[in-house]
Amino acid sequence: MPLLLQCLLIVAARIVDVSMGTLRVSFIARGRKFFAAACGFTEILIWIVVVARIFHGPQHWLAYVAYALGFTLGTFAGMSLEERLAIGWTLVRVITSKPVGDFPEKLAAAGFGVTRQDARGARGPVQVLVTLMPRKRLLEFQNLLRDCDPTAFYTIEDVRHARDIPPAYATAATAAGKIRMPPI
Repeated sequence: MPLLLQCLLIVAARIVDVSMGTLRVSFIARGRKFFAAACGFTEILIWIVVVARIFHGPQHWLAYVAYALGFTLGTFAGMSLEERLAIGWTLVRVITSKPVGDFPEKLAAAGFGVTRQDARGARGPVQVLVTLMPRKRLLEFQNLLRDCDPTAFYTIEDVRHARDIPPAYATAATAAGKIRMPPI
């Protein structure tokens, strides 16, 4: 096999196997055992084939460069794929010193559940909004928030498990494609 073709195959294989590794870690963090195991199987099978190919027969420094390039591109591809799949649930906490007005009602109308709390921050009174949503809907939420208060401080946290999801959240999940939390 010509060296250039071998290098291209190494790069392509590494992109797939490193992407599988990235997804595997993401599935592990979200408690999705079977998906994690399937990704792990695919990842290691490809890795073994590629490593055997590199060390079998005459070795060339370009094969090592292709291996490293495939790892680099695979990391980028895996992160992009995981971001695009947006598997799982997210908890968003918004803290704003501006009155939220009818923003909770706008969120409810869009299918988001929200809990509002009055609180006291370092600089005075604030309002805290907390919502649980499928990750796929995060951009939609951020756009609504930007319209309400573009300067609001917010944090986004991955949720591994939740119990007894309130109906408002279940409605949001159904609207986003029948996503459900994995069992505890």
